[in-house]
Amino acid sequence: MRAALMDASVADGGDVFEIADRLGFAGVELSLSRAELRSGDAVRLRERLGDRPLVIHALVLGEHNHGGIADADPAVAEAAAEDVRQAIGWAADLGAGVLLVPFFMRAELVGQDAFDRCADAFASLCPLAAGRGVTLCFEGLLDASEIRLLSQRVGSRAFGCYFDLANPLRRGLDSPTEIRALGELVRRVHIKDMRVTPGDVRPGLGRVDFAECARALDQIGYDGWLTLETPPGPPPLIARDLSFTRSVFPAVGSARPWPRFGAISYELASESWERLAEDLDRLGLVSVQLGGDLLAEGLDDPDGVASRRALLEERGISIAGIAGYRNLITPDAARRDANIVYLSRCLELAPELGTWVVATETGTRDPHGDWTDSPENWRDEAWRLLDDALERLLPVAERSGTILALEAHVKNVLKTQSQLLCVLERFPTQHLQVVCDPYNYLFGHLVTAQERATAELVDRFEHRFVAAHLKDIAPGGAESGTPELGTGVFDQRPYLEFLRDRRPDLDLTVEHLPSGHVPVVIERVEALVEHMSD
Repeated sequence: MRAALMDASVADGGDVFEIADRLGFAGVELSLSRAELRSGDAVRLRERLGDRPLVIHALVLGEHNHGGIADADPAVAEAAAEDVRQAIGWAADLGAGVLLVPFFMRAELVGQDAFDRCADAFASLCPLAAGRGVTLCFEGLLDASEIRLLSQRVGSRAFGCYFDLANPLRRGLDSPTEIRALGELVRRVHIKDMRVTPGDVRPGLGRVDFAECARALDQIGYDGWLTLETPPGPPPLIARDLSFTRSVFPAVGSARPWPRFGAISYELASESWERLAEDLDRLGLVSVQLGGDLLAEGLDDPDGVASRRALLEERGISIAGIAGYRNLITPDAARRDANIVYLSRCLELAPELGTWVVATETGTRDPHGDWTDSPENWRDEAWRLLDDALERLLPVAERSGTILALEAHVKNVLKTQSQLLCVLERFPTQHLQVVCDPYNYLFGHLVTAQERATAELVDRFEHRFVAAHLKDIAPGGAESGTPELGTGVFDQRPYLEFLRDRRPDLDLTVEHLPSGHVPVVIERVEALVEHMSD
């Protein structure tokens, strides 16, 4: 099996080829408009693809939902048929084996007449598709028995079904049962979930039984493309959806090695971008959370960001996120405002740096230190100030297409899982996510219960993590210290198993150590990974 990304899942007009390649997809599925078919050619798509190792495995005629080949208006139906004829040529030229012909909205097949028109249209078009090595795939709301009847009427091996895991639930059907009934007619699969309507939640958060769907696909011998048709969002959210898909369909595999390590730039004490690139490369690190003086250089000179970023990319190093950590509830009102402005600028700059994530603490009311707890952190005023900060920052993230990632800590206002749930429920936007740092939630009284506490955290917020940290906890809990990995009492193995099995898209950012200790920490992690059960 191979995983592909549907272009409609890419938010804000992002380049599907660039994003799919960066996230480790093997292919893409592209929508073609009538205007493109009439005025362009497949050469332009190949040029956009460039030398990326991606396959355009399917094309989609999405406009047909507003009037397709089975339309009651003969003129509409003929125009749609001409789209199909031209798109078959495009598909053949691009090596796309499938052309998806959808039947939703106006194109939904209601009644026998519509079914007959659909069968006749496919029967007339499939010989052309067969001659070019292309399969025309029906996607709609018919059940398996009706699709089998349609296939019999069409009478061509160039006809098949593009099966969407969520669509059967709209009609009260069971997706695994439908898969087994369709058998060899399933030529492509859309990965999608639903609670109320298809695509209203990310995969794994709705009603689709993915494990049973995987078993059903295995039983019918399907080993083809799995195309993610997930809710549009910033790439880190799509990366999570790909990891989820691979956890359900292990045969998909991954071209990206794991584990992949990163660091926070100011902990390396690199005095220049050139030195940062050298240090990261020398230490075997492939990503960085950018902060401190080097981030300040980018904020002061945004026009020079591209050349600075290139210094890292030339060595295969990516910017996993911005370490924009600022106290959002400090009692110093002027400083608090300056902190919010700073984070706003980080959110705006992030895309220029090739990232979408800006991480921050939530802060404390203590006037003497950003990581010193205060009794006031439990009071309503602290939470009013945090909400005010988020109300100011999240619109910036939404406009910029970026993500504000909160990092909790036992000495900050955001210190417990329940509080995190409340924040995420008060601000239900995909532009607010979470740094995966289970160490920071472990008060001293939770150290003996750390296995259950950490399991609850990673299970509950698995779909919200956009960065992952590696460190440790002191015997007295996070309030006593979070030293470098291997020097405390945290049981790393369950956490690493979670990251390996469910979130391998997250680079592992090592924290709270001098740069000279990085190789030792990497060796410790790799030794733990080597002994983890498969």
